[in-house]
Amino acid sequence: MTAPKFPNEFQRKALALINDLMPLSELVFFLVEPDMRHRGAVVYKSGADIEKQYEAAYSQMDPLNPERFTNRDDRVVTLDSQMSPHLLKQTIYYQEFMVPNNHRFVADMLFRHEGRIIAVLTMLREAGLGNYSTHELHLLRSLQPFLEYSLNAVYLPHRNDERQSITDHYALTERELDVLELLLSGSSNKEIALALGLGLATIKTHLHNIFQKVSVQSRSELIAKILPLLQL
Repeated sequence: MTAPKFPNEFQRKALALINDLMPLSELVFFLVEPDMRHRGAVVYKSGADIEKQYEAAYSQMDPLNPERFTNRDDRVVTLDSQMSPHLLKQTIYYQEFMVPNNHRFVADMLFRHEGRIIAVLTMLREAGLGNYSTHELHLLRSLQPFLEYSLNAVYLPHRNDERQSITDHYALTERELDVLELLLSGSSNKEIALALGLGLATIKTHLHNIFQKVSVQSRSELIAKILPLLQL
């Protein structure tokens, strides 16, 4: 039996591709809601709870917050291009978020649909890896249009179709769909909680509701019922 292609597969493969091109400490690929909140984040090369920390307390402090680029056409931006290192190191964002997570250099690849930012791929480096070179930034800017096209033409329509199919059958909420996606990709309850920035008890409540709506009693039963609905 071939392995199922889950909704975040494109994100994982894109992160693996970028990671193969240059040295990086951590990577995060997240979707952006119309209200600029993160959703569907996939974290690569990190066991740390960085996405939950970021969303809970630091997103509005981030010089690379996607909201700051709403009316611009940047493809790739670096942290040091938005704020001088001297000023950056004086900020709470740097001292309380970046330093504890061993982040120093950051580059974001921005993806748009009809002018609106719909996703961001964040690349993080510890100080020892050095800043992004001119060649590396040129490479990232050259790769961005291909990833943006793939995101808009293939990944998001496919993902949306899958979510709609499941909703049509079982009337799951948007948050329940988020939980289900992560469960299907093999995430544990703890990993789902970290990815969505929710408490473990909340995740268990969502899973209980999902099990009731789908009329199953275990993860294996749930997967067996949902997989036929996915357009693999």
